Amino acid sequence: MLSKSALFAGLVSLMSVVLLSNALECYLCSYLDGDSDTSCVNNASAVRVHNCTKKYCLTVRHELRRNSSKVMSFLRDCQDEPLINHGNFPDESSRFYYTSCRQNLCNGHNGRINNSTGGSGGSGIHNGIIPGKHSGATKRVFSWVYVFLIVAILLFIFK
Repeated sequence: MLSKSALFAGLVSLMSVVLLSNALECYLCSYLDGDSDTSCVNNASAVRVHNCTKKYCLTVRHELRRNSSKVMSFLRDCQDEPLINHGNFPDESSRFYYTSCRQNLCNGHNGRINNSTGGSGGSGIHNGIIPGKHSGATKRVFSWVYVFLIVAILLFIFK
């Protein structure tokens, strides 16, 4: 029969796996014009993947209007509530693209996701909502049920 400490270690490991399974995986990186490493902009698979405890993966792309291949800054991150879920916001010299999504590694694109509705009055490419996973509320409830069961088993074993 297993010792109490081995059983306890196994249950703690199981509990950790259950709790981490709710994490949303997002690419995390940032780029500023002039940085020598452009993998954040050009090759998301080469940047860090983070088990995010937040609800959304996001990208923010800032480029020049006159030279759209000139990326001034780029961000891949995760947030609970992005300030802007999706869209493209031009001014006289720049354009900012915002996207957010709720699937694992869904922020690996170039930051310029085309909307399937086809443009809006000539203001350029518009980003669309990227469908993703649900809020995860059901998974959180089941995770807490597992935690409760593990604690009950531990109390039974060590009483």
